Parts: sequence; C-alpha cells; structure tokens
Amino acid sequence: MKKKKWKKTLALFGMLLSFCLYAEDGVASEENTLNETEGSADEKVVLTVEEAVNHALENNKSLKSSAIDLEIKKRASQYGWNTFLPSAGISATAARTTANSTFNSISQNIITQGRLGALEGGVPLPPQMYDSIVKNAGYEDTEKLHWAMVLPSISVQWNFNLAMIDSIRAAKVQYEQGQITWDQAQRDMEVNIRKLFYGILLSKENLDIQREKLENAQKRYNQATINYRNGLVPEMSVLNAQVTYENQKPTVMSTEQSLKQTMDTFAFLLGFPYGTNIELDGSIETAYVNVDASDLVEKYLEKNKDIISLKKNIELLKISINAKRLSTFTPSLSVNYSFSPAAYAAGKWADDFADADTGSLSFTLIYSNLLDMLPFSANMQSLKDSKQQLKQAEFGLEQLVQNTEIEIHSLVGNLNKCEANITAMEKTVELAKMAYESTLKAYNSGTAELLDVQESENSYEQARMGLSSEKNNYISALLDLETKLNMKF
Repeated sequence: MKKKKWKKTLALFGMLLSFCLYAEDGVASEENTLNETEGSADEKVVLTVEEAVNHALENNKSLKSSAIDLEIKKRASQYGWNTFLPSAGISATAARTTANSTFNSISQNIITQGRLGALEGGVPLPPQMYDSIVKNAGYEDTEKLHWAMVLPSISVQWNFNLAMIDSIRAAKVQYEQGQITWDQAQRDMEVNIRKLFYGILLSKENLDIQREKLENAQKRYNQATINYRNGLVPEMSVLNAQVTYENQKPTVMSTEQSLKQTMDTFAFLLGFPYGTNIELDGSIETAYVNVDASDLVEKYLEKNKDIISLKKNIELLKISINAKRLSTFTPSLSVNYSFSPAAYAAGKWADDFADADTGSLSFTLIYSNLLDMLPFSANMQSLKDSKQQLKQAEFGLEQLVQNTEIEIHSLVGNLNKCEANITAMEKTVELAKMAYESTLKAYNSGTAELLDVQESENSYEQARMGLSSEKNNYISALLDLETKLNMKF
C-alpha cells in the first residue's frame, strides 16, 4: 500500500514539474516573439546607390504621374486616325396631329373625286353628301389616322479637310516629345537621387567628424581636470577645455537634426513611408574618367535631350503652320446622308422601307470664311505670328546648342580641376593628421597649449571635410556631364 502511495505521489510531482517547465517555455517563447516583433520594427532598409535609384524609378509619385501623361499622348498617337470617323446618329419619331389629321387629307381627295364625277354626269354634288361619300368609301376619323411614325431615322455626316492629316502627324510628334520628356524625368530623378545619396554620405561624414571632435574635447576636458588636481595646470586650463567641450554639443545636435530631415526627404523621393529607417551602403568614391571636351561635343552633342525636345517643338510648329494654311486656302468636303422611312402613316404600316424612304445624299465643298484669306485678317495675322515664333524657336535651338557646348567644356574643366584638387588634398590630409597627432602628444606631456591642439585639430578636420567635399563635387560634375551628353561613362 505504501509503495502505491509513493508511486502516485511521484506521478503527481512529475506532472506538476512538467507543467511548470511548459509554462516557463511558453513565457520564454512569448518573450522571444515580442523581441522578434520589436526587432522587426527597428529593422533598417539598407540601400546601395543603384538600389536607391531603382526604387525611386519604380515608386516615386511624381514619375507615376508623368507616366500617366505619356500614356495619354500614346493613345492620342495610336488613335489619331479617328478624326476621319464620320458622325452618325439614329432616332425614332412618333407624331400625333390634333385638328388636322390624315383623315382630312383622305376625305378631301375622296370629295374632290366625287365632285369631278358628278360634274362629268352633269349634276353637281351637294355638300350635304360629302360625309356620306367619305363614309361609303370606308373611312372615318379614328385615332390611328392622327399618328405617323418614322423609324429608324439614320443620319451620317463626314467632313474632310487636308489639315486633318496634319493633326494626325502632330499627335505622333507630341507622343515622341512625351517620350523625351518621360526620359528626361527619369534621368533627372536618377541624377537627383545619386546626388542626394552622396550628399547624405558627406553629411554623415561631417557628423562623424563633429562627434569625434566632441569626444576629443571631452577627453581633453577630463585630462585637464586630472592635471589640475595634480597641480600641473591652472584652473583656467580646465575652464577653457570645458567651454570648448560644451560648445561642441549644439553643433553636433544641429548636424544630427539636419541629417534626419535630409533622410526624410530622401525616403519621400524613394517612395518609402515617413519614418522609414534607411541606411546607406556606399562611400564617396568614384573612378576618374579621362575625356576630351571637343571629342564629346562632336560625338554626343546631338543626343542632348533638351536639344532633341526643342527640335520636336520646331517640328510641331511647322506642322501647325502647314495645317493653318491648308484650313485657310483649301475647301472642306462635307458628305451627308440621311435615311428616314415613314414606317407608319394613314393608319397603315409600310410594306417596304425603301419605298417609304424620304432620305437624301449630298456632297458639299465649303470655304468656311473667305475673308480669312485677306492679308489683314485676324487669321492671316495669326499665321504670321506662328511663322515668327518658328524663327524664334530656331534661334533658340542655335543658342541652346552653343550653350550646351560651353557647359560641356566647363564640366570637363571642373572634372579635371576636382581631380587635381583631390590629389593635392589627400597629401594635405596626411600632413594635417601628422601635425595634429604630434601636437596632441605634446599637449598630453604638458609641452603644448590647448589652443595649439584645437587649431591643429580644426586644420585636420577641415582637410578631411574638404577632401570629401571635393570628391562629392567630382561625382556631381560627372553626373551633370552624363546628363548633358545623354550617356554614361
């Protein structure tokens, strides 16, 4: 009996232990789940410059709106021929007469025939016999003789002028121009994203330098405090170090806030929701290109999107002028056809619609306004204005070509200047670093003043920022040159 009780006690203890372990595992798993959820909320979106560009091209709202504009122009180009479609309409008419009905016409015919017959017999027909003659003929004034129906009534009109051909050409050119505008929008977005990407990297590097300066200022403040306690430096040195340290804090906070705002703008351009935590994977480095400005102008100038777009504008102006000439000096042809069968009349349905047709077919040549041909008319003055606008556009094209050529030479010059500056600044950074480290060692040993350390540190940090800034300038100039030439190196 005792063994059985012990077995039951052990079994209950085992069940209780397993339950406790299960509950603990459940709590642990729940905590892990919460931790995983919190971790997922804090996950960063890591992007390279190419990934950032691709994401912007796919999700930017402005580009999506531009894509709709292009789709509209594409449909206009595809279905521009629909200007030749005629206008067509179909209708059905039911009409009821009031005082005068079909019965009146029938009775008048019967009475006229009766009177003629009576006169031929030598006896005039008395008026009191008119109603009886009509009634004997089988007619009476009923409701159905008040109604008439025309169905279906079909009308077709087709108008043509030679200017309509130019409207189709214009729709095609407008679509081609829309494609150029779309390409420009995509290219501008890509360039802006790349510039902003490297600009953020530059700002982050600036922030790192500011934080490093803050950390160094704190270290010097701590060291000055220790030296003061040991009687190596006066209290003024401690106060100066503390002031320098405190002055660095607002600068770091301001740089952090500015960087956050820039990151929010960057996320917006990429199509991410507000607050997305983005981390950039890249550095402000690029391969140098060896280019000749004159060679680039000769090979790629005509590929410039602004030049191509202006040429399309000139082509549209020429089409518009030609269309206005045609609409003024050539007639329009109007073809009209109508089919209007009287399906129901005199109380009867028509046996054959063709016999009941009262339609027509006509061909008309029209000059809408002959006075528009007069040289002093508003129409001719408008035509002269269009011709002068065409000349202005052609002068603008010549000027744009010249300006683009100058800009290409200038951008190539900037590239060469930036490359030379980068080479010189790299050496300056090395020298400034060596000077700063030497001054810092002297300060720590008590042979240099705090001001000397600050000056050497500022020179070093300025050299570092100047180098990074010049690298960013090189990247920006290279992107601008690629945009001008509509190509990539």
